[in-house]
Amino acid sequence: MSDIVTINKQNFTKFKKQLEKLNANLDDSARRVVNSMAYVGLEVTKKNTPEITGWLRSNWIKNKTQKVGGSYTTGYSNNVEYGVYVNNGHRVVNKSGETLRWKNGKRMLEQGINEAKRQLYTLFQNEVARVKRKTGF
Repeated sequence: MSDIVTINKQNFTKFKKQLEKLNANLDDSARRVVNSMAYVGLEVTKKNTPEITGWLRSNWIKNKTQKVGGSYTTGYSNNVEYGVYVNNGHRVVNKSGETLRWKNGKRMLEQGINEAKRQLYTLFQNEVARVKRKTGF
């Protein structure tokens, strides 16, 4: 169970123009924003993961950031086998295998993705502010 966060060049042309005016390292800034998105999503996903034993919640990890073409890609994942059922839902069966009901999923992964997308503009602005502080503008 994992999610991938990607920012391509079309998604941040305004951000790119602001950074070019400041003579910033675009690759470094893009990597920072993608990592920030992943950490925001990871935090929200962890927070919304049910904690019965704590095993599922404690196994969320951020994946390595990679440059693929003109984009930086990263994400977060969880290798617990039953995590997909907690996220997406599952059927509840009796001893004879008959389906009794459907248990809705918690959708914690989707909540993390949505929060990261909502905060993208803020993360862009934070990076521009960081570059301004660094360069003295």
